[in-house]
Amino acid sequence: MKNLITPEFIKKNAPSVFATNPDSKMSSKYSFIPTIELMENFEKEGWILSSVRQLGSGIHSAHELRYRNGELPNVGDTIPEAIIKNSHNGSCTLSVSAGLYRLCCSNGLTVPTAVTQQFNVRHMGFDSNEVKKLTESFAKKLPFIQNSVDKMMDRMLTEGEKIDFAKNASIIKWGMGSVPFLDYEELITPQRQGDTNDDLWTTFNIVQEKFVKGGLEYRGQTGKKTSLRGLKNFVAINQINTKLWDLAETLV
Repeated sequence: MKNLITPEFIKKNAPSVFATNPDSKMSSKYSFIPTIELMENFEKEGWILSSVRQLGSGIHSAHELRYRNGELPNVGDTIPEAIIKNSHNGSCTLSVSAGLYRLCCSNGLTVPTAVTQQFNVRHMGFDSNEVKKLTESFAKKLPFIQNSVDKMMDRMLTEGEKIDFAKNASIIKWGMGSVPFLDYEELITPQRQGDTNDDLWTTFNIVQEKFVKGGLEYRGQTGKKTSLRGLKNFVAINQINTKLWDLAETLV
Protein backbone atom coordinates (compact mmCIF):
# COMPACT_ATOMS: atom_id res chain seq x y z
CA MET A 1 0.00 0.00 0.00
CA LYS A 2 1.29 3.42 -0.96
CA ASN A 3 0.33 6.71 0.62
CA LEU A 4 -1.46 8.74 -2.06
CA ILE A 5 -2.01 11.82 0.11
CA THR A 6 0.84 14.26 -0.38
CA PRO A 7 2.28 16.65 2.24
CA GLU A 8 1.13 19.51 0.00
CA PHE A 9 -2.46 18.25 0.15
CA ILE A 10 -2.29 18.00 3.94
CA LYS A 11 -0.81 21.51 4.29
CA LYS A 12 -3.62 22.91 2.17
CA ASN A 13 -6.51 21.03 3.79
CA ALA A 14 -5.30 20.46 7.36
CA PRO A 15 -2.44 22.85 8.21
CA SER A 16 -2.83 22.20 11.95
CA VAL A 17 -1.31 18.75 11.38
CA PHE A 18 2.05 20.52 11.06
CA ALA A 19 1.75 22.72 14.17
CA THR A 20 5.01 22.84 16.13
CA ASN A 21 3.55 24.33 19.31
CA PRO A 22 0.18 24.65 21.06
CA ASP A 23 -2.13 27.64 20.94
CA SER A 24 -0.88 30.44 23.21
CA LYS A 25 -4.07 30.24 25.28
CA MET A 26 -3.18 26.75 26.52
CA SER A 27 -1.75 26.49 30.04
CA SER A 28 1.68 25.14 30.93
CA LYS A 29 0.01 21.90 32.08
CA TYR A 30 -1.10 21.11 28.54
CA SER A 31 0.80 18.16 27.02
CA PHE A 32 1.54 18.99 23.40
CA ILE A 33 1.88 16.08 20.99
CA PRO A 34 2.68 17.10 17.40
CA THR A 35 0.33 15.30 15.03
CA ILE A 36 3.16 14.94 12.54
CA GLU A 37 4.94 12.80 15.16
CA LEU A 38 1.92 10.51 15.37
CA MET A 39 1.84 10.26 11.59
CA GLU A 40 5.50 9.34 11.34
CA ASN A 41 5.15 6.56 13.90
CA PHE A 42 1.98 5.15 12.35
CA GLU A 43 3.58 5.09 8.92
CA LYS A 44 6.71 3.36 10.31
CA GLU A 45 4.41 0.55 11.39
CA GLY A 46 2.81 0.13 7.97
CA TRP A 47 -0.29 2.30 8.38
CA ILE A 48 -1.30 4.32 5.31
CA LEU A 49 -3.10 7.66 5.49
CA SER A 50 -6.45 7.43 3.66
CA SER A 51 -8.02 10.81 4.47
CA VAL A 52 -7.37 14.02 6.40
CA ARG A 53 -9.61 16.96 7.28
CA GLN A 54 -9.74 19.88 9.64
CA LEU A 55 -12.33 22.09 11.33
CA GLY A 56 -11.69 25.72 10.46
CA SER A 57 -8.52 27.18 9.04
CA GLY A 58 -6.39 27.85 12.13
CA ILE A 59 -2.97 26.32 12.67
CA HIS A 60 -4.14 24.78 15.97
CA SER A 61 -7.66 23.63 15.00
CA ALA A 62 -9.13 20.17 15.49
CA HIS A 63 -8.28 17.68 12.75
CA GLU A 64 -8.96 14.06 11.87
CA LEU A 65 -6.76 11.51 10.10
CA ARG A 66 -7.92 8.06 9.01
CA TYR A 67 -5.34 5.28 8.57
CA ARG A 68 -5.48 1.81 7.05
CA ASN A 69 -3.29 -1.24 7.52
CA GLY A 70 -3.12 -3.76 4.67
CA GLU A 71 -2.39 -6.59 7.10
CA LEU A 72 -5.81 -6.24 8.76
CA PRO A 73 -8.71 -8.16 7.15
CA ASN A 74 -11.78 -6.45 5.76
CA VAL A 75 -14.97 -6.48 7.81
CA GLY A 76 -17.73 -7.52 5.43
CA ASP A 77 -17.86 -4.93 2.66
CA THR A 78 -15.74 -2.43 4.63
CA ILE A 79 -12.09 -1.63 5.28
CA PRO A 80 -11.13 -1.13 8.95
CA GLU A 81 -9.53 2.21 9.76
CA ALA A 82 -7.83 3.83 12.73
CA ILE A 83 -9.22 7.33 13.28
CA ILE A 84 -6.89 9.85 14.93
CA LYS A 85 -8.42 13.04 16.29
CA ASN A 86 -6.26 15.79 17.72
CA SER A 87 -6.11 19.54 18.23
CA HIS A 88 -3.60 22.00 19.63
CA ASN A 89 -6.09 24.49 21.08
CA GLY A 90 -8.04 22.28 23.49
CA SER A 91 -11.07 21.94 21.19
CA CYS A 92 -10.73 18.16 21.21
CA THR A 93 -8.54 15.66 23.01
CA LEU A 94 -6.12 13.28 21.34
CA SER A 95 -7.82 9.96 20.62
CA VAL A 96 -7.57 6.93 18.36
CA SER A 97 -10.78 5.07 17.61
CA ALA A 98 -12.03 2.43 15.19
CA GLY A 99 -13.72 3.19 11.92
CA LEU A 100 -14.99 1.41 8.82
CA TYR A 101 -14.86 2.56 5.20
CA ARG A 102 -17.59 1.08 3.01
CA LEU A 103 -16.18 0.34 -0.43
CA CYS A 104 -19.35 0.54 -2.52
CA CYS A 105 -20.27 4.08 -1.48
CA SER A 106 -16.91 5.58 -0.50
CA ASN A 107 -18.38 6.41 2.89
CA GLY A 108 -16.71 6.36 6.29
CA LEU A 109 -18.32 5.05 9.47
CA THR A 110 -17.25 5.45 13.06
CA VAL A 111 -17.56 2.44 15.33
CA PRO A 112 -19.06 3.51 18.68
CA THR A 113 -17.35 2.72 21.97
CA ALA A 114 -20.22 0.36 22.81
CA VAL A 115 -18.75 -2.02 20.21
CA THR A 116 -15.05 -1.40 20.76
CA GLN A 117 -13.53 0.89 23.33
CA GLN A 118 -11.62 3.95 22.25
CA PHE A 119 -7.92 3.22 22.32
CA ASN A 120 -6.03 5.13 24.97
CA VAL A 121 -3.10 7.23 23.80
CA ARG A 122 -0.56 8.52 26.28
CA HIS A 123 0.07 12.24 26.10
CA MET A 124 3.79 11.89 26.67
CA GLY A 125 6.47 9.68 25.11
CA PHE A 126 4.33 8.43 22.24
CA ASP A 127 6.62 6.42 19.93
CA SER A 128 6.65 3.51 17.49
CA ASN A 129 6.39 1.01 20.35
CA GLU A 130 3.12 2.63 21.37
CA VAL A 131 1.87 2.28 17.80
CA LYS A 132 2.82 -1.42 17.82
CA LYS A 133 0.78 -1.93 21.00
CA LEU A 134 -2.06 0.06 19.47
CA THR A 135 -1.98 -2.07 16.29
CA GLU A 136 -2.11 -5.27 18.33
CA SER A 137 -5.00 -3.92 20.39
CA PHE A 138 -6.78 -2.83 17.22
CA ALA A 139 -6.42 -6.30 15.67
CA LYS A 140 -7.83 -7.95 18.81
CA LYS A 141 -10.92 -5.75 18.71
CA LEU A 142 -11.73 -6.38 15.04
CA PRO A 143 -13.64 -9.63 15.83
CA PHE A 144 -16.01 -7.61 18.04
CA ILE A 145 -16.65 -5.21 15.17
CA GLN A 146 -17.08 -8.14 12.76
CA ASN A 147 -19.56 -9.78 15.12
CA SER A 148 -21.66 -6.62 15.31
CA VAL A 149 -21.65 -6.20 11.53
CA ASP A 150 -22.49 -9.89 11.00
CA LYS A 151 -25.51 -9.60 13.30
CA MET A 152 -26.78 -6.58 11.33
CA MET A 153 -26.25 -8.41 8.02
CA ASP A 154 -28.16 -11.44 9.32
CA ARG A 155 -31.08 -9.41 10.65
CA MET A 156 -33.72 -9.13 7.92
CA LEU A 157 -36.20 -6.27 8.19
CA THR A 158 -39.80 -6.07 7.09
CA GLU A 159 -40.87 -2.98 5.18
CA GLY A 160 -42.55 -1.72 8.34
CA GLU A 161 -39.35 -2.18 10.36
CA LYS A 162 -37.39 -0.26 7.74
CA ILE A 163 -39.87 2.63 7.98
CA ASP A 164 -39.62 2.55 11.79
CA PHE A 165 -35.82 2.67 11.51
CA ALA A 166 -36.11 5.67 9.18
CA LYS A 167 -38.46 7.45 11.59
CA ASN A 168 -36.19 6.85 14.61
CA ALA A 169 -33.15 7.85 12.57
CA SER A 170 -34.87 11.11 11.64
CA ILE A 171 -35.46 11.87 15.32
CA ILE A 172 -31.72 11.37 15.86
CA LYS A 173 -30.99 13.72 12.97
CA TRP A 174 -33.43 16.52 13.73
CA GLY A 175 -34.62 15.93 17.29
CA MET A 176 -38.00 14.99 18.73
CA GLY A 177 -40.70 17.38 17.51
CA SER A 178 -38.46 18.94 14.85
CA VAL A 179 -38.52 16.24 12.17
CA PRO A 180 -39.57 17.82 8.84
CA PHE A 181 -42.17 16.43 6.46
CA LEU A 182 -40.23 13.83 4.54
CA ASP A 183 -40.88 10.63 2.63
CA TYR A 184 -39.54 7.83 4.84
CA GLU A 185 -39.72 5.40 1.94
CA GLU A 186 -37.41 7.72 0.00
CA LEU A 187 -35.00 7.78 2.95
CA ILE A 188 -34.61 3.97 2.83
CA THR A 189 -34.60 3.70 -0.98
CA PRO A 190 -31.19 2.44 -2.15
CA GLN A 191 -29.10 4.57 -4.49
CA ARG A 192 -27.24 1.63 -6.06
CA GLN A 193 -28.01 -1.92 -7.17
CA GLY A 194 -25.80 -3.44 -4.47
CA ASP A 195 -27.97 -1.98 -1.70
CA THR A 196 -31.24 -3.74 -2.53
CA ASN A 197 -30.99 -6.26 0.31
CA ASP A 198 -33.47 -6.10 3.18
CA ASP A 199 -30.96 -6.62 5.99
CA LEU A 200 -30.36 -4.15 8.80
CA TRP A 201 -26.73 -3.46 7.78
CA THR A 202 -27.83 -2.32 4.32
CA THR A 203 -30.69 -0.19 5.64
CA PHE A 204 -28.42 1.43 8.24
CA ASN A 205 -25.86 2.31 5.55
CA ILE A 206 -28.47 3.70 3.14
CA VAL A 207 -29.82 6.08 5.79
CA GLN A 208 -26.34 7.00 7.07
CA GLU A 209 -25.12 7.85 3.57
CA LYS A 210 -28.11 10.09 2.84
CA PHE A 211 -27.69 11.95 6.10
CA VAL A 212 -23.95 12.47 5.54
CA LYS A 213 -23.93 13.20 1.81
CA GLY A 214 -27.25 15.06 1.70
CA GLY A 215 -29.51 15.59 -1.30
CA LEU A 216 -32.73 14.19 0.19
CA GLU A 217 -35.67 16.50 -0.56
CA TYR A 218 -38.24 17.29 2.12
CA ARG A 219 -40.58 20.02 3.37
CA GLY A 220 -39.70 21.97 6.49
CA GLN A 221 -42.05 22.90 9.32
CA THR A 222 -43.26 25.88 7.27
CA GLY A 223 -43.97 23.69 4.25
CA LYS A 224 -41.09 25.07 2.20
CA LYS A 225 -39.44 22.48 -0.02
CA THR A 226 -35.73 22.10 0.59
CA SER A 227 -32.85 19.70 0.09
CA LEU A 228 -30.86 18.11 2.91
CA ARG A 229 -27.35 19.52 3.14
CA GLY A 230 -24.41 17.18 3.38
CA LEU A 231 -22.26 17.15 6.52
CA LYS A 232 -18.70 18.51 6.33
CA ASN A 233 -17.91 18.74 10.04
CA PHE A 234 -16.23 15.44 11.03
CA VAL A 235 -17.41 15.82 14.63
CA ALA A 236 -21.04 16.01 13.45
CA ILE A 237 -20.47 13.08 11.08
CA ASN A 238 -19.00 10.94 13.87
CA GLN A 239 -21.93 11.80 16.14
CA ILE A 240 -24.58 10.82 13.59
CA ASN A 241 -22.60 7.68 12.72
CA THR A 242 -22.39 6.40 16.26
CA LYS A 243 -25.98 7.26 17.13
CA LEU A 244 -27.30 5.47 14.04
CA TRP A 245 -25.10 2.49 14.85
CA ASP A 246 -26.48 2.40 18.39
CA LEU A 247 -30.01 2.53 16.94
CA ALA A 248 -29.23 -0.40 14.65
CA GLU A 249 -27.79 -2.37 17.57
CA THR A 250 -31.16 -2.23 19.34
CA LEU A 251 -32.66 -4.32 16.52
CA VAL A 252 -30.25 -7.27 16.66
